[in-house]
Amino acid sequence: MNIVEASLPPSANFERIKTDKAMQANVKKLPVAQMSEHESSGIMSTVTSLQQASLFVARGFRHHASASCPLLSVKCMFNGSALYRADRAWFAVNETGYLILNDQQPYEIHIDSPTRVESFIIFFPRNWAEEVLASRTLPSERLLDEPEAVTKRPVHFFERFTPHDKLISPVLTALRRAHKRGPLPDLLVEQKLRELLARMLQAQDDSLCERDALAAQRPATREELWRRLNRGRDFIHARFESALTLSQIASAACLSPFHFLRGFKAVFRMTPHEYLSNCRVERAKFLLERTELPVTEICFSVGYESLGSFSSWFSRLTGSSPRAWRTKSKSNFEEVSVR
Repeated sequence: MNIVEASLPPSANFERIKTDKAMQANVKKLPVAQMSEHESSGIMSTVTSLQQASLFVARGFRHHASASCPLLSVKCMFNGSALYRADRAWFAVNETGYLILNDQQPYEIHIDSPTRVESFIIFFPRNWAEEVLASRTLPSERLLDEPEAVTKRPVHFFERFTPHDKLISPVLTALRRAHKRGPLPDLLVEQKLRELLARMLQAQDDSLCERDALAAQRPATREELWRRLNRGRDFIHARFESALTLSQIASAACLSPFHFLRGFKAVFRMTPHEYLSNCRVERAKFLLERTELPVTEICFSVGYESLGSFSSWFSRLTGSSPRAWRTKSKSNFEEVSVR
């Protein structure tokens, strides 16, 4: 069965919103996505138009596609992971975080999972991000004179896998749960989407504070170095099952090996090898909890070359052996996608 994230919501050929002419200009009619071999959320035929256009759930085991993102969007995955490629970078998206893709960003998505992955995608009508940014940054006097003012430059988010946080993730969780319960009023959906955009803009501003840990004198240099270090971290997160070298990771970040190592430790408070080990163990924990794959097969699938080294790192980071972890977790596990 294929999971269809596709480039558009499954029922994006929605009726225009009749209550707000300004919204009509922003929420454009979109062509219907191809939905072959897809399990939808089962509520799409009765939802209101803004919900239908903006919130999308799909489930499946395999999916491979390439497209341009039709609108600014947030990608979330549950009960598995998806591998994205965008802007010459790789991102692995799983239930520990989310990925923001910008409007019209070309991308690839690859899913090949032993578990049934659930995707939850949020699309934002065009220009809403600019409207929210204007409300946050323009003087009150101008906003009173020009209620529909927008920023001249399009909003652009730095695309990276972001671990769940206290600012954005609670809104994502609330939207997902509400969407899966059934139809939502347009007013409620619009409130949540605009609130989410404001939080996304705030989170981007907050994340740039990490650059202050870097030694470069010029702010622009520190920001560029921070962006490249994040590219390197995303490369590790997406390719942790491979036998990575420091040179390979630094090359993905367009930095020299030692420059990358020094900056990575300064920003993320751990070494690239420690981060790689964390990624491998987190994936192993997931497979132990959600599948019946043998421990040896899991060991090799997450990148370890021997069962001894796998067990050693797993015990060091979790305080438990892989088999003991499986026994303990299986008794209490409830699949995320049915919550």
